[in-house]
Amino acid sequence: METWGATAHPISSMTDGLTIGYGLLGWLVRVLLSALALFLWIPEAAACSICGCGDPLLAASDPAAIAGRLRLQLDSEYLRVDAGTDDRPGYTDKLSQWSYRLNVAYRPISRLSFVATVPFLDKTIHTVGEGTDAIASHLTGLGDAELAGRLALWQSISYSRRRVQEFALSAGTTLPTGSSNAKTSDGTGTVIPVDPHGQLGTGGWGPFAGLHFRFEQTDWLGFADLSYRVRTTGSYFDGSTYKFGDAAVWSLHGQYRPWDTLAVDLGLDGRYARIDKATLAGDGDGAAASVANTGGTVLAVAPGLYYKAASGFWLFARGQIPFYTNLNGAQSVKPSASLGLQYEVL
Repeated sequence: METWGATAHPISSMTDGLTIGYGLLGWLVRVLLSALALFLWIPEAAACSICGCGDPLLAASDPAAIAGRLRLQLDSEYLRVDAGTDDRPGYTDKLSQWSYRLNVAYRPISRLSFVATVPFLDKTIHTVGEGTDAIASHLTGLGDAELAGRLALWQSISYSRRRVQEFALSAGTTLPTGSSNAKTSDGTGTVIPVDPHGQLGTGGWGPFAGLHFRFEQTDWLGFADLSYRVRTTGSYFDGSTYKFGDAAVWSLHGQYRPWDTLAVDLGLDGRYARIDKATLAGDGDGAAASVANTGGTVLAVAPGLYYKAASGFWLFARGQIPFYTNLNGAQSVKPSASLGLQYEVL
């Protein structure tokens, strides 16, 4: 992870009402996620700089999304990623990120589903080394939104056996809605961009396409998913560019519903990301160089629990616990955790 400076200027483009709403949600989920994180904590394991493993359309596989036609979801996720600081041996950039997301899942027909996600982010990078711990950046605001859909090309339904099988295509993209031009200083008075990993947005698009298979019978459900996401290059006000690594992500999950009000999920999520590419200011016409301490493979156990608290309302908790990595350079990540609320509108 590259550190561009030592001090940052927070950005917030939200209205007061929305900020207050997210603040109340954040206060609640931070307490709950802290307890969950303590439960899930394991020693650090290496992981690449591209956050997120598994099915990009996981929200479309949630119990409420499968049962209903229209579902709203609010969730919060906490994750931590560490990486060596470029050109500063012995220093480490520690990125912590809180995500507060509004998700909408719509299924107009049984074969077709859409998911839209709008995130509000709180991102902080601490640069640690040689006995120092300085905040390199701290930004809050809207991140990159995402639109995605899944179409079942083949579907088999047996009412007598209470069995559903489907093979589907998934596609979607992230949108460059998050700000990617936050500024800081390099310590000599020169204004430079905040590290790309600390920006609220990537500055580019993130289209993906994939394959999905689902098998559901009585109280059991299983699904497998494989997708590939391409990242376009983002540019900054000083003429530098940054391209996050293209990535393949996959999931293999099993889910059991002992009662109508409870679903237990356990899965394997994975990701392989290519190395990030960048050009420095003034080198816009030159070939992009590889960014140290980025890219690689990570596998994680992914437990989940869904509880139907009331008619139409579901509470859920999910986590990802890395257990295998094969990465480039110095990188590490702790388990991530998310909590949320779903409401079946239709």
